[in-house]
Order: sequence, then structure tokens, then C-alpha cells
Amino acid sequence: MRGASLPLLSAVGAVRHVAACGTSGSRTAPAPQYYPLSTLVRGGSLSLRGVVYRSSSNRVYAHVPLRASCRCLSASARRLAPEVRTGGDGEDPFAFEFDPMAGVRHDAAVETAKKSFESIVEEVAPPNAPADALAKIRSYLKQHPVDTLILHAEVQITHIENPDTGVEERVHLSPMGIKDALEQAQLRKMNLVQMGSRGDDLAFCRIRREQPWVWKLVQPEMDLVAGLTGTPATDAAVEGQKQGEHQLHGSGSGEGHADRPRQYIGKTKELVDHAFRDAVDAHFIGWRSKKIVQDIGKGHPVKLTIRDFQSPEAAIHKLREMSNAVKSYAEERHIYHHFTSIVANDREASLTLSPPTANKSGTISKTVKHPSEKDWVHALKRMEDSCHKTGRSGTYMKSNKLKMRNVGPTTYRVDKYGRRVD
Repeated sequence: MRGASLPLLSAVGAVRHVAACGTSGSRTAPAPQYYPLSTLVRGGSLSLRGVVYRSSSNRVYAHVPLRASCRCLSASARRLAPEVRTGGDGEDPFAFEFDPMAGVRHDAAVETAKKSFESIVEEVAPPNAPADALAKIRSYLKQHPVDTLILHAEVQITHIENPDTGVEERVHLSPMGIKDALEQAQLRKMNLVQMGSRGDDLAFCRIRREQPWVWKLVQPEMDLVAGLTGTPATDAAVEGQKQGEHQLHGSGSGEGHADRPRQYIGKTKELVDHAFRDAVDAHFIGWRSKKIVQDIGKGHPVKLTIRDFQSPEAAIHKLREMSNAVKSYAEERHIYHHFTSIVANDREASLTLSPPTANKSGTISKTVKHPSEKDWVHALKRMEDSCHKTGRSGTYMKSNKLKMRNVGPTTYRVDKYGRRVD
């Protein structure tokens, strides 16, 4: 051992002498374990007690018992192992505590969510709803969760229903927590309905009464049940049955109004403009008035406009004739509406009719209201004054000049103006 210090050599010699004396009389001594001295020194601080060294050629080996060698290697492994850094609170990240109640709590939460879903389905569903109607409601609530079924943490309210008119008005609000949004809906005694979402972070919702929308969704199924059993299943059906009985006993004709179309009750749709001239005939007024009533029944406000007229008297007369035809057909088909404005100037004569909207109690006005005699007189007066100021009596002048017409194939001879020639 060249270069070794004097204390180390003396210790090695002493250990070699003790080991030789101790193993001379033992026949069952375990097989010696030899390790290079560099390995033991590299393993860290090692006590030389119980270590035996032997020299072979130019190297020195240490004879270490098995217990001491294992202790040495374990100490070296602990020293060379990577250090595990704990968090700021000093908790061990590998510390795991088994909670035997975690699975039970998870199953209980799932059952509670299912019960909440079923309770909301029963709350918004009409009474005596069939199985297909309930399945339809469940599918709708999965697409548009209501109240506690909303899973997003943040909510942005885009529309709020006006309790007086029933119209959902657009609002511009910042995102808020789900608890605050539910409080806003509960203060208005309405529901928070999710209409869409942006990822898993934000849900776009509306505050409105959801029960009328659900009842309207399952109205065909409820009508089918009412037709099979003879008993109406919803309040709307009860009211419709009472009206049908009233019409049946009042007219005595034996025919009800089961075939009449139902009127749309909900958000007002876009305006439909029905323009015509002051020279239309009775046939045009007959079929056009039915089309106007159908548009009102679908929820469209309509505007009856005459822009081409010869005189104020002709325009007001024809507009009033169309209004009377619409009123009579709407009363026959129970399509309720009311007039909102009547315009009469030198450019046009128009009448706007709007379908009813639900009030605060959820009911609608069941009347057909058109301009009175006084309204027509004032409209004619305003139109005459406006035309007098502009210096003209109408938008076009009627000419007696004949126009060439093609009346198509006929069984008789006609001239180029469409007149019959004998």
C-alpha cells in the first residue's frame, strides 16, 4: 500500500491480526467477502472494526463480514438516492391515506344528482305526462340544464325575461359565479337555463320561466293523451276544452274547433309586410286576409301597407276593407291580436297588427282589437292634409289608355288588349 498513511496501515495490521486469531479455531466460518479498499472508502465514513484486509499481488482487499457489508451498501444507497423535496407546508407527497368512505360518498353524490334531476323533471313536466313526454323532457334538460343541473362554475347571463310582457330582453352583464346567478333567478322567481357554453369554464344562460317552454315542447304528446282519454292534461288544454264546449253549446251545430290551429305564444318574431294597391278586388282581399291571419297565428306582427293609391279616400277605404276581412277571419279561427299603429300620410297608408304577449301572470289577452270608426276618420283627415301640403292627390294617376294583354289560350277570339271579339 503505497501512499497510505501510518495510522491507516497500523489499523489494517491490527484488524488483520485480530481476524486471524479469531478464525483460527473455527471450522464453520462463513465465506469471506473481499472488497477493494477504494470501494469502501468511496462509500463514505466506515469503521474499521471487524474489517480484515488481505493483499494479493499489488492490490489490497478488505475482508468484511456480510452484515457489515450490507450496512455499508445501504448507507451508500441512502447517500446517493435523490433528495425528495416536500412542499412549503412540509407534507410528504408520497403520504397516502386510504379513505374507505370516499366511494360511498361518491355513490351518494351520484344518487343525489339523479334525484335532483328527476325532481326537476317532475317539477317542470305537466301533470299526467306520458312516458314519451317525460323522455322528451329529460333529453331537453340534458341539452339545456336548469338551475342546480348547471355544472359550470362561472355563468354569463345574456337574456332576462320581462315578467310583464314575457319577452326575453338582451342584457350585457359580466360573468358571475353560479351561486350569484341562481340568486338572481330566485329573486325573480324564475329559472336559470343554460343555452350554451365555452369550454368547461363559462356557461351562457338566460333567466326565464322554463315551465311554459317545456309544456309547449310536449304539447303534441299531451294532445294525444287528451284525445285518447278524453281528459285534458294541461291547463291550456283545459281552457281549450272549455272554449270548445262553449262554442258547441252556443252554436248548436255539433261541430267543435278541434281542427283550428293553435296560436303561437312566445317571443315575438320578425315583422311581415303585406303591401297591396288600392285597386285590388274582393278575391284578393279574401285569400290575402287568410294569409295575414296565419302569419299572426305564427307569432309574426304584420303590417298592411298601401303605397300605390289614387286618392286618400281610395287608400283608406281599401285598407279598412282588408282590416275588416282580417278581423272576421281571426275571430272565426280564434287568432287573437290587436292593432298597434295606423299611419296615414302622402306616401302610404298602413296598419300594424301584433299578436298577444304573456303578461305577468302568464296569461294573454283574448281579444281581437282593430281601429274604431273614430280612428279611421282621423287617419283619413291626416292623409288628406298631408296630400294637400305636397300638392298631389295620390302616388299615381289612373289612365284610361288600354294596355296590351296576353290572356293565354281561349276558346274565343280576343284582340291585343285582351278583349273578346265576336
